Amino acid sequence: MINKIYEDSNNKVGKHIAKNNYWKSKGIEVDRSHRLIVGDYMLSIDGNISVDTKQNIQELATNMFCDRIRFQKECIRAKNNNILLIFLIEEPFTKDQLLSWKSKSDSNGKRYLNVSGKQILDEMRKYIRLFGVKFRCCHKLSSGKTILNLLEKK
Repeated sequence: MINKIYEDSNNKVGKHIAKNNYWKSKGIEVDRSHRLIVGDYMLSIDGNISVDTKQNIQELATNMFCDRIRFQKECIRAKNNNILLIFLIEEPFTKDQLLSWKSKSDSNGKRYLNVSGKQILDEMRKYIRLFGVKFRCCHKLSSGKTILNLLEKK
């Protein structure tokens, strides 16, 4: 049974209330006193599984295409430290929904990212192949439970 989860100290306070409320209701302490080597959540500082949450496909796409070097470095760091890095997108979607995904637009109709859902899927497959990372999705309200389930897998 899990009694403590480590949350990266760089995670924004107040942005993860549903997860923290879920863990509190289960008697799980959230320790934010450490900078994790990769991801947002681990069961121990030297654990071998880490979950990195993305609020939606837009954030994942922005990380993959606009902040590519930082994103790749995190994947490399996970691989070099034998950590399974799981990206959890807090927006449920099917493969077909991802393939038809389009970036949000500003008030003038201009897209924030000139990236297609197919490009995102291709990048995801590349990262899986090169770095052994995984991608999962869930509803934001079930992310606390989903994170625990992902971290408990051996």
